Amino acid sequence: MNVERAQDLIGTPVFDRNGTRVGRVGNVYVDDATQQPEWVTVRIGLLGVRETFVPLTGARTEENRLDLDVDKERVKNAPRVEAEHGHLSPEEGRDLYHYYGVDQGSAGEPLPE
Repeated sequence: MNVERAQDLIGTPVFDRNGTRVGRVGNVYVDDATQQPEWVTVRIGLLGVRETFVPLTGARTEENRLDLDVDKERVKNAPRVEAEHGHLSPEEGRDLYHYYGVDQGSAGEPLPE
């Protein structure tokens, strides 16, 4: 998925691996080296005021929805990260990949359409 198409995900409903609604896409974050979409923030909670980072690794786009390869509880309990100036630090990225159990080497792969 190219960056322009990834930006179209903003506001899209997000569902976990079990089909449970998690929230909506808040922002899309692109890997600085590959220029491929790598993370989304998901707005969760009653008013969608809390945003949490979720890797796009294993995620799929369907018509007007994003299906994640993680469950809702994992997203809800993710470490709180404030990306300064629209970027995750290498340490934040590493910590988030570890939390989600994702191999960093698989990051930046195109999303299946």
